[in-house]
Amino acid sequence: MARKKGSSEFKDFDDRVQRLRTAASLPGTEPQTPDRTKYGGAGVQVGIELFAGVVGGGLIGYGLDRWLETWPLLFVVFFFLGAAAGTLNAYRHIRRATFGADQERPK
Repeated sequence: MARKKGSSEFKDFDDRVQRLRTAASLPGTEPQTPDRTKYGGAGVQVGIELFAGVVGGGLIGYGLDRWLETWPLLFVVFFFLGAAAGTLNAYRHIRRATFGADQERPK
């Protein structure tokens, strides 16, 4: 069962933990997980977005070309569409990492 923040079942326990932390001069919050975007996670995600777009578009174009026997027309078209989609996704990820989800973005 998932714990609901502020539920009455754990209120007594939380109060006791808070009193013990105060008595021992420990910080009152739980340790925070590190922000992955500061340690290269954003760069890896951007690379994956670009790679997936190009490969996905190329595979779709290749498959359609084999099926419709139009080589290399659809391969080239879908390759560039996939590259554009991957670039757009990478750009969106960079904007989200730069400005955060809750901050207002400049227009």
